[in-house]
Amino acid sequence: MEKVTIIYPAVAMFLLTISLVFALGISRFFAIQRREVSIKFFQKYTEGVQPDRLHVWGRHAQNHFEIPPLFYIAVILLFVTDSVETLSVIAAWLFVGFRCIHSVIHLGNNNVSQRFLCFGLSLIALTVMWGSLFVQILKNS
Repeated sequence: MEKVTIIYPAVAMFLLTISLVFALGISRFFAIQRREVSIKFFQKYTEGVQPDRLHVWGRHAQNHFEIPPLFYIAVILLFVTDSVETLSVIAAWLFVGFRCIHSVIHLGNNNVSQRFLCFGLSLIALTVMWGSLFVQILKNS
């Protein structure tokens, strides 16, 4: 398998994350324009309150800077160690897919049970990626 194939899910994950960050910024801008929240709120996050939907969007965007960095590290290590295999690419795409579904749920109906299931499945996919990396490194040592 060509090792570059592991980069495609990383690009997809980046596009998901950057889209969410832009959407959050635009949502905050319009909320300020509609006077739903004061711009002062965003200086220290201590003055006033923001609408619930902005809070959920903010938490969701923040989530993309918690677990996903472990995904990006795995992608980089798989790539630089020439450890990319079909299993690691499938696991990478599954991680991204479950994170996309997680986003739809969290920003949609916000069903916690469904959200937790997608989160758990994405963690399993991430663990498979790291396991694949570890096995390949052991094989190549």
